[in-house]
Amino acid sequence: MRRSQKADYALRAALDLALHAAPSRPAPTAEIAARTGAPAKFLEAILGQLRRGGIVESVRGARGGHRLARPAGAVSAGEVWRAVDGPLTLAGRPSRRRSAGDGPSRAIHQVWAAVDEAVNRTVDAVTIEDLAQRSAEGAHEPDFVI
Repeated sequence: MRRSQKADYALRAALDLALHAAPSRPAPTAEIAARTGAPAKFLEAILGQLRRGGIVESVRGARGGHRLARPAGAVSAGEVWRAVDGPLTLAGRPSRRRSAGDGPSRAIHQVWAAVDEAVNRTVDAVTIEDLAQRSAEGAHEPDFVI
């Protein structure tokens, strides 16, 4: 599993919406792109994925733009990451051969599955609100452990 550039921009966009958008004033794509450094066309595609994932709402019109669909404290970093990259996994699904009793393969798969669980648990424990608070305080060492 790798964090893609798309996932990084998706988290930046969700954080930007938490910091700059309001229910009465959605943030235009161009403004989000300028603040996050994301290419506008790429950001549009990412925001579409976040909208389909129920994370972002889009408003059309002259005063349109995007806003979080739920409070920032109800949206996890993991949810945003999975909305654009799919399942976060190293282990994959065990093959019939592995599940049929190949001890070494099964043992290795169990290690990767444990890593997957730790990564998912960590990114699901961090909300967009947490990131907004960290952003306001300035970057500091993470207070979570994998």
